[in-house]
Amino acid sequence: MLSAGRILAAAGLGLSTIAFAPVAADATPQAGLVITHIKCNEQEDNTGADDAYLVVDGSTIWGPVQMTTGDSKDVQNVAVPQGKVLTLMEGDWPDDDDNLGAKTINGPGDYTFSDDGSNYVVTVANG
Repeated sequence: MLSAGRILAAAGLGLSTIAFAPVAADATPQAGLVITHIKCNEQEDNTGADDAYLVVDGSTIWGPVQMTTGDSKDVQNVAVPQGKVLTLMEGDWPDDDDNLGAKTINGPGDYTFSDDGSNYVVTVANG
């Protein structure tokens, strides 16, 4: 909206019209990627359930959740940015946690994590 001062300044300069740069309409945001499911085909820990959790950029985005071989969990649409590295970890307190693999998320699909004797599949979908 023009202020009264701007209108008077334009009139004082003898301008009959004032040009404005067009304002671009906001584009509809592109749906991001979300994690929808995780399946444990082979747990890493042989002394009890795995304490599985997912990490992006050093921050936990899901879990820890106890999982054993054959478990399958629906995930409540946890966002994961395309192009980021998703790491599946297994909590081993008081020892260091186990890294079960890292994958660059390039789009929707199933990502298999099979390091350290484990086998998990994480499903990524369009959000």
